[in-house]
Amino acid sequence: MSEAVHARPSRTAVVLGSSFLGVYAHAGFLNGLVEAGLSPARISGASAGALAGALYASGLRGDDLRREAICHHLRLSFADPGALWRLPGVLTSFWSSGVFNGKRTVAHLRRLLGDLDLADLDLEIAVTNVLTSRCEILHSGPLAELVMASCAVPGLFTIQDVGDQRYLDGGIAAELPFEHLIDDPGIDTILIHRIRHEKGTGPAVKWETVATVIGVAHHTACNEIHRLRVELCRQHGKRLIEKETVTPYPSVLTSRLAPLCYDRGLDSGRHAATQL
Repeated sequence: MSEAVHARPSRTAVVLGSSFLGVYAHAGFLNGLVEAGLSPARISGASAGALAGALYASGLRGDDLRREAICHHLRLSFADPGALWRLPGVLTSFWSSGVFNGKRTVAHLRRLLGDLDLADLDLEIAVTNVLTSRCEILHSGPLAELVMASCAVPGLFTIQDVGDQRYLDGGIAAELPFEHLIDDPGIDTILIHRIRHEKGTGPAVKWETVATVIGVAHHTACNEIHRLRVELCRQHGKRLIEKETVTPYPSVLTSRLAPLCYDRGLDSGRHAATQL
């Protein structure tokens, strides 16, 4: 895939939502926009959206973006041997705030992207500030650490210490982080990319569990917050375009489905570009 020679000027912000291993489809979506010659003015991402956005904003395009997004080294970097002793503490609530510490992911991103600061990129990252119990949209700070912080799902990953702040998953209260763009005079169109997994493709049991209840509660809260943000967007006269990509539920054990998820995101990006 070759990058478009001339990218037309844009007042469009692209919002990449949180999703389990959604970096595959998000990367495809961004490359679909690139093929059409669209260069987003800003990118805002949460969790997997922050990860894909960081790869793109750092300069990766076309085959380079695809390769790094679906690379098994990236997926495997989220695990670390210390999980073996943290897991009992998490299950019993006696010690550790998460199973994995995310340090290998930070190291992988530093090798790949260098020591970039978020302030140098047209990128904003959503995180949850543990100290203030607030969702924050960050515009500056060490890129690799903040991407990992935005991906730090509670319980699965430990609280991420970045400077004097402590962060968790940006998708907790900002699954689709775009409220800060609503009153931005430099943006007239907000393009949202949401990922949904095909029913029946993920790990599941036939009976209700605590995970079922937590999942329903989280999705309900996210849907209500999104509804309010959409209404704010309408009141401010901003054009809002929402694109959904449906993919199989990716496996943490293999990247076999990664190319398929990427391709579906690519198709969504190509289609979205025709609406801009």
